[in-house]
Amino acid sequence: MTGPRQLVLPLPRRELLGREDFYVADSNRAALEAIESWPGWTGGMLALIGPEGAGKTHLAGLHAARSGAALWPAAAGHLIVEDADRVVGDRAREEALFHAFNRAVGQGGSILFTARRPLAGWPVGLPDLRTRLNTVVAVDLTAPDDALLTAVLLKQFADRQIDPVRAAEVAAWLVPRMDRSLAAARRVVEALDARSLAEKRRIDTRLAAEILQSSLDL
Repeated sequence: MTGPRQLVLPLPRRELLGREDFYVADSNRAALEAIESWPGWTGGMLALIGPEGAGKTHLAGLHAARSGAALWPAAAGHLIVEDADRVVGDRAREEALFHAFNRAVGQGGSILFTARRPLAGWPVGLPDLRTRLNTVVAVDLTAPDDALLTAVLLKQFADRQIDPVRAAEVAAWLVPRMDRSLAAARRVVEALDARSLAEKRRIDTRLAAEILQSSLDL
């Protein structure tokens, strides 16, 4: 029987998003190479396509640090449009994106798009924008293998300053049992950290088992 829960304050955690914190695996190597090939992108455009938590934001951050790119709709020569497949579908935003595309091409700029759906599946209503997007080279980030999933779990634990020995033990236990996505890795570590703080319990495989079971019961 566990003790009473305590109020958990939203303490800041240290997010590690540098190049040295990006674990390279078969699932993301092509995307990293494409990011690092800037400014040699075809037409100055690149799209990163992959599921939630696949590393798109991390890669976009690496690109921003190198190129000075700003988040759209900022007025900048180099832009990043995150979740672009959710941006389109609205006429006003599509027109704004179309003009940003033309400015980038005309002024030697660049645009990095990130999205979960392949370009062909974006719900674009503006024909001229669809024509522009058809010229964009897309690179896929695929499902993580065991090594990448382990590395991401360890990174999430490190961001929260969890003891690395315990983190390694719990990560090894989780990998064959959890959903195989980087988003799931982030969520399970967040849940472990929150439960550990609320119940004043150590993070171990027993707590991890409870977290996985509770997620199945939802």
